[in-house]
Amino acid sequence: MATSDETTGGLGAFLASRPNLVGLAAFLAVFIVVMLLSPSPLAAAIAGLLGYGAGYFLTPSERRTYASGIPVDGATGAEMAERLAEFQQSVRANRGRIPPEADRELGVIVVSLREMIDRWQDVKRAPEQRMALESIVYQYLPNTLDVFLRLPDSAKPHAAPEWTAQLKLLGTEVAGSRRSVLQHDLEAMRANGRVLEQKFEDGDLRMFREHGL
Repeated sequence: MATSDETTGGLGAFLASRPNLVGLAAFLAVFIVVMLLSPSPLAAAIAGLLGYGAGYFLTPSERRTYASGIPVDGATGAEMAERLAEFQQSVRANRGRIPPEADRELGVIVVSLREMIDRWQDVKRAPEQRMALESIVYQYLPNTLDVFLRLPDSAKPHAAPEWTAQLKLLGTEVAGSRRSVLQHDLEAMRANGRVLEQKFEDGDLRMFREHGL
């Protein structure tokens, strides 16, 4: 027997779905109009159901994402470009608080990433490469910038060399990925993606070890 919590949860899940909400609105609108024009409740109900179906199937579903914001089915080129643009805006807004050397490394990385995003259809042929680049754009770059900016001003000069060194390492790996993409080298793209993921796992590209990133 279903509990009240299960019933509430089912209703909540139904109402949380955008296609269901649009379909329900279409059902009510069509039902009311047909009832006003026709004395037949059955005709109104049938017309309302047709309206619900049209509203449901014509409304795109919201995409599922991981906690990082990366879509479960993979980011599109437009989504990657938007995320990268947001990161660039954050860099520009905080330029006075970013060490010049780190700022230059970030600029180099962004240029390489933009070139690959412009060729996203090629990148998607190598899932390992795609996932590594998604992690960089959605997680690593925003997180490392945020961690550095949250450091006390007195700690920034001490942390700057490590951050710059890790950005330089990331820039080297991203440049290798860029070459593979421009050369349409599928095997190299896959290999580069695996190397990047391994470096993230091993801690080579962790921001500051004492901060747990």
